[in-house]
Amino acid sequence: MQRSAPILVVSTVLASLALSVPAEAAEGVRTITREGAVLQHHRVKLPRTITPVRGTGVGRSDFDGDGVDDIAASGDPSYYNVPLSPAGVVTVRYSSAAQVDYLMGVVPSDGGCLCFGLALVAGDFNGDRYDDLAIGSSDEADPRTGTHAGAVWVIPGSRAGLVVDSAVHFSQDSPGVPDGPESYDQFGAALAAGDINGDGREDLAIGAYGEAIGSKTSAGAVTVLFGGSTGLTATGAQHLHQDLAAVPGGAEVNDQFGFTLAIGKVDNNRYNDLVIGAPRENDGVSWDGTGMVTLMWGSASGVSSTGATAVTGAAVGPNDESGIIAWYLGDTLAIGDVNGDGLGEVVAGAPGAQTPHINGGLVAVITGRSGGLSPTGAQIITQRTAGVPGDPGDDDRFGGALAVGDVTGDGRADVLVGAPGEDIGSQGEAGGLTLLKGSAAGLTGSGAQGFDQNHPAIPGGSERGDHFGASVALLNLNGTGGLDAVVASTGEEVGGDSAGYPSGVVMPFHGATGGLEPLNKSWTGLSLRTEVVWPQRYGLRIAGPQSGGPLF
Repeated sequence: MQRSAPILVVSTVLASLALSVPAEAAEGVRTITREGAVLQHHRVKLPRTITPVRGTGVGRSDFDGDGVDDIAASGDPSYYNVPLSPAGVVTVRYSSAAQVDYLMGVVPSDGGCLCFGLALVAGDFNGDRYDDLAIGSSDEADPRTGTHAGAVWVIPGSRAGLVVDSAVHFSQDSPGVPDGPESYDQFGAALAAGDINGDGREDLAIGAYGEAIGSKTSAGAVTVLFGGSTGLTATGAQHLHQDLAAVPGGAEVNDQFGFTLAIGKVDNNRYNDLVIGAPRENDGVSWDGTGMVTLMWGSASGVSSTGATAVTGAAVGPNDESGIIAWYLGDTLAIGDVNGDGLGEVVAGAPGAQTPHINGGLVAVITGRSGGLSPTGAQIITQRTAGVPGDPGDDDRFGGALAVGDVTGDGRADVLVGAPGEDIGSQGEAGGLTLLKGSAAGLTGSGAQGFDQNHPAIPGGSERGDHFGASVALLNLNGTGGLDAVVASTGEEVGGDSAGYPSGVVMPFHGATGGLEPLNKSWTGLSLRTEVVWPQRYGLRIAGPQSGGPLF
């Protein structure tokens, strides 16, 4: 846990998308209490006028409804001056709304991790065409039992940005939420948003990979809350685990079912489908690969009780002399139609895969089909695949971060892949980034782009431990063309940092017909520092459709 350091006297927030004048003085810190749990909120006003707009639903994290996405990103709280020790800080920078919001959880009184914001998604849960923000706090202590079970905070959007006073709180002790809070359930460690029941409002899947199923510890479970006219509700919530007849496999110790989640269209009906990662499935049992990815269909009544399918790391592996073994398939997950046939592919990362480099990492693309998942035709892409940039080596962790969406504007989804352990020259774990492009034949290495911080149009330089590509998102930053990229270098130290305490850097790229174009621009945790809090390792997570998985 990061301890409080001396309070700052004064600071300036440089936090808008193109801010060149200082912000006004910070307003202090408020606390919002729900179900006995506390959310801390700090708002810094910016000297600009809000232009009234109506939410359009365009984009992936548009909290103020102007058709351009906003950036919500988490980090470690440092040099803080707040009522209660913060368990993480989520910073929200708006394209229009005239403020920057800082949201902080609370470290349990008996200690705990800085886990607030380590899952972070945006979704329109009430159908008002303003995105809302869901924040996982997987180590939050349950106020009634004291157990470190975890929780999720949900804050609605509006034309003026997030309405923090309307925040709602869900835990396994909330009325209507299935099961009950137990220590280290990790409820809220993974999140995904999407419209599973086809009512026009997005729903929220919540992973609790530490959940015990009977006596099987860390077998894992997933809870689905459904959107409504007033936002998410626990009414009709579903609880999924591998000892249910509807779910493939069986619950076993340390499967970690729900470690990652994604929601999207795999078939072509009106319902989004739910994909669940259990990356420790068969760990210590199979020598041909581990991990499992499960697809459960959406329906008018929610997650369907029929037709679920799954594939394992052993099944998607090439089983040839390449030396590729898909260890821990499903450590990262996303969904997108990479071949443009109207059926969504499941994109599963295995950053711990052998390629044959140890922890070299791979991305498996499992073909979308109306019958569900099958390993037949699965594509395996590594840094040794023809056309893929990079210098493959041990501990690159290719696939350690994933985002899927149409960058080039050709109607096919592209896949942005982070390799946060990539060595750049002699700089260990400097990190790298790859854009794999969709095509009629599926995802391909042809035309793939590779980036690192030694690129002339990317700020900074590749340095040891920068972890460039540790988290990535594909958002709409300019309201035109294909999706744009937001990429974090969480280990980046900037002038003003103490050695070993990086502020972290987040960088935008614009999408274009040829792929991504770096903008020689960045925002740092230091630039977001106020007299209340200094976000460090800024960009640990960046809000998009899904969130969860390994950190590095």
